[in-house]
Amino acid sequence: MNEMSKEPGQTITLPDGRQLGYLIVGEGKPAFWLSPNSRLQVLLLRRIASSKHLQIIGVDRPGFGLSTYAPNRGISDFAADVSCLADHLGLGKFILAGWCAGGPYVITCAALLKQRVTQALVIGGAFLPIDTLGMNRMNKIFLKFGTMPIIGTWITEYQRNMVLEMANDPDKYFKSKAGRDFLANCSEDHARLLKPRSEIRDVLFRSELEAHLQGSNSIRAFISNMKLFKKSWNVDLSQIPPGIVHIWHGTADKFVPVSNAHKNAKAIPGAHLKIFENEGHALWLNHLEEIGELLNS
Repeated sequence: MNEMSKEPGQTITLPDGRQLGYLIVGEGKPAFWLSPNSRLQVLLLRRIASSKHLQIIGVDRPGFGLSTYAPNRGISDFAADVSCLADHLGLGKFILAGWCAGGPYVITCAALLKQRVTQALVIGGAFLPIDTLGMNRMNKIFLKFGTMPIIGTWITEYQRNMVLEMANDPDKYFKSKAGRDFLANCSEDHARLLKPRSEIRDVLFRSELEAHLQGSNSIRAFISNMKLFKKSWNVDLSQIPPGIVHIWHGTADKFVPVSNAHKNAKAIPGAHLKIFENEGHALWLNHLEEIGELLNS
């Protein structure tokens, strides 16, 4: 375990000297899981990793968790990091899967590592630049002002402090006005996952806290990622092998509107689009068994 964190995980040293953090659950067919926060999210996939004979590898992006912050990097640069980790683990070909902010990274890696990626699953992922039509007000404000000098740092620090407050005493926070406002901006399924005491809520908060592990560098990483999501793709999506990408999205998603899924499906050759009626941004947690079946198909 890396000394930076008390949470489980390992690191490798990349060719440029940076550390890349990762966490593996299960044994079997290899699949990388790219999340919006940290590698710890794969802890929620332990059961399907075991039952479906999958080796699921959660990876920290630069500036998150155990991965060294690296300024001025694009989404496409992360493909080289994934490739290095795959080489380190002795993997020839592998699957990619990701949720939310991990979605564009999955799509980009599928384009740049097309000789190695056998299948890719994008859940609640954004098109680039992200389509905000239908996005909740809180996220629109965060996206609009979060990349501006000074105010962007303040907004990101505010969000970090909100996460810390939630994680410290979730029940107390969600009874407060700020907590009620937060839940009001979530879809019903997302809000339902955050209210009760459960392993899901525990892991989600631990993963969020881990994403902020590096303090000011994590804030810079969050801001850099927001900037990237406001830019167009820097890879040719038509180069993705036809039929390997599956796109799942909920019609009630207020964080990444479903229009993003339709745009991605149109741009990616032979993409399989699956729309979940009346489900929101956290739909993947309601369909873990299906995820396992798809990744092992």
